[in-house]
Amino acid sequence: MTALARQRWRMLGEILLSKNLQSSCDHEDISVMRFKTFGLYVRSSLPSSDHDDGTWCKIEFPSFEDNQSNIVSLDIRLCSTKIDYADLIGFNNTGNTCIWPSEEVLAFYCLKEKEIFENKSVCELGGGMTCLAGLSVNLNAILRAKNNEHSWLCSIESRVLIWTRQLNDPLLKERFDFIISADCFFFEDLHHDLCHTIYYMLKDSALNFAPYRSKSLNRFISIAETYPFECSVFEHYDEDVFNKHLQAKQINKHYSSDLHHPILVILRKRQKSDQ
Repeated sequence: MTALARQRWRMLGEILLSKNLQSSCDHEDISVMRFKTFGLYVRSSLPSSDHDDGTWCKIEFPSFEDNQSNIVSLDIRLCSTKIDYADLIGFNNTGNTCIWPSEEVLAFYCLKEKEIFENKSVCELGGGMTCLAGLSVNLNAILRAKNNEHSWLCSIESRVLIWTRQLNDPLLKERFDFIISADCFFFEDLHHDLCHTIYYMLKDSALNFAPYRSKSLNRFISIAETYPFECSVFEHYDEDVFNKHLQAKQINKHYSSDLHHPILVILRKRQKSDQ
C-alpha cells in the first residue's frame, strides 16, 4: 500500500469515528475535496430550521441576459455533514454534501448557453441533493418570462433512478432532448450501466462535465462509442471557465487539473441511418 493510500485510509477512519465529513478538511493535502470552487458563483448561508440538520444556501450567478448586470439566484439545501455507517452503503452520497466543481461548471454553462435548452425536455442524472444544473435550466425559463413570480414555469420531477443495463421503462424511452450530468464517470464499474441509461432515455445529445481523473473519462468514452454514441471532447469550451482553470493552476497549490478541471464530453445519439 502506498503512503498516499495509507493517509486516505487514516482520513476515512477519522471521519467514521467523528461521524462528520468536516473532518476531511484537516486533510486537504490528500482529499479530492481540497479544491472546492472555481468562484463562478457567490454562496451565502441562509437561516435553517431547528428541525433541519441540513444547510440552506443562496447560490448567485451573474446574469447573462443582454445589457444586464443583475444576478440570478437559487436557494439550495445541502445534507448534514454528519454521517452514519449506513450512508456509505448503496448509493454514492458525495454529491449530497457539497457542490463539486463539475456541478458548478455545468450550472454555469447551462445558464450561459440557455438558448440550446429552449422548449426542450432536460434530465440531470446524478444531481445529488441540489440538482443545481437542472434547476438552472428551469431558471432560464423564468428569466425568459421576465416576471417576478416565485414559481417554476416548467414541470419538475425528481426521483431515484438506478443506472442499469436492464432499464426498460416505457415512460422514459427517448423521453429527453438533453441529458446533463456532472462528475459521473469516476465509478468505472457503472460505465456500461450509465451509457445504457443515457442511450435509452435520450433523443438527441448528452452534455457531461467530468475531470480526466486517472483516465476514467477516457475509459468511459471507449465504452460510450460502442453503444453507439458519437463522442466529442472539449477542454476549452468556455473562456471564463478556462481562465479560472489557468488561474487555479497558478495560485492554488491544492489544484490538480486531472482531478478538478471539468472536461466537456458531448454524446450524440447515433440513429440507425448514421451507423
